[in-house]
Amino acid sequence: MQEYNYKMTFKTAAKAHALKEAPKESCGIVVDDIYYPCNNISDTPKENFAIHPKDFLKARSKGTLQYIVHSHPEGQEPSQPDIDACKAIKIKWYIYLNTKDKWSIINP
Repeated sequence: MQEYNYKMTFKTAAKAHALKEAPKESCGIVVDDIYYPCNNISDTPKENFAIHPKDFLKARSKGTLQYIVHSHPEGQEPSQPDIDACKAIKIKWYIYLNTKDKWSIINP
């Protein structure tokens, strides 16, 4: 698992990861204001994401989990499954909308 430059904001690092992974959805987590990119192990990575458990545990071991981050390469707004999952895990989500170059935030 790669750790992005400490001097980058987590949004800058997550955006770079999203652009690199397109057309697949990127995913990662933010721990203590540092973005940790994770492998998307979804069977349909262009439409969904699933964070690899080993990536999640390794990043989570670095400190306090703050946010779940993923991208929507085609720029679509958060889906109902995104909203439901965020509420279920009770952690704020940041979604980078690639084609719109903007962030969508879901609060639990």
